Amino acid sequence: MIVGPGWAFLGLAAIGLAALVLLSGCGLIVVDDPSSGRTRLAAPALVDADPAVEARAAGVWTVSLGRARKQVRRGVLRVKAPLCDGTPNGSGFALDSGIVLAQADVLPGAGTLKVAPRKRPAKPYGATHVYRLGELGIARVDGRLPRRISTAPGAALGASVAVVGYPLSASPRLLRGVVVDRVAGAPFGVRGRVLRLTAPLRRDEPGGPVIDAKGRLVAVAFTTDPTTGLAVAVPLDTLRSLVAARALEVRPPCDGT
Repeated sequence: MIVGPGWAFLGLAAIGLAALVLLSGCGLIVVDDPSSGRTRLAAPALVDADPAVEARAAGVWTVSLGRARKQVRRGVLRVKAPLCDGTPNGSGFALDSGIVLAQADVLPGAGTLKVAPRKRPAKPYGATHVYRLGELGIARVDGRLPRRISTAPGAALGASVAVVGYPLSASPRLLRGVVVDRVAGAPFGVRGRVLRLTAPLRRDEPGGPVIDAKGRLVAVAFTTDPTTGLAVAVPLDTLRSLVAARALEVRPPCDGT
């Protein structure tokens, strides 16, 4: 086992390709346990040694890539702001029947959007409010969006998840990891608590939907924690509350609206 100098490692339970130890007050230490037998900490900067904590093993369900891709394909939407010159087409997904998310440059501000499922004609929707969360845009629209990814109430600590990388497509790129802990969202510009994940989200990536082992949407990743390098995601209930309270950065409309 390879553990960095000065780290207090309190227990290990091998489960499939990963092992987890739950440390009271410190979240989860995630340990990569590949077939070579050489073990390394995936997020060593997260945990400071604490001899007072107790450890317990936590089980993990591995994300099924086939199931996850099938669910994402069903929920991918094409998004366009037709009245905004220079705004690119993009891919997005529905949080519910009246909220669509896409990259921020695809959702420039309140106005008109054209939204379509894969291989279907686009329909116009009035975007009454458009917000920004990191490099993602969030639009509340009039009317009922055509389809969405199945959702789940949330993800427990230690749950196996994957961030779906942009651009969303018929063959989505999945960044697998586990839920490490829940922390205050204020340092990341979010009211409420957020999740930190070991998914390898690069700092230059906008984030994307977070799905559980059954391919259900459980959160939305939108940035990385500069201290730990972990991906940061907002749970669905928190995001819905932020949109309802208009507690996110408002995107101004483009000149064509």
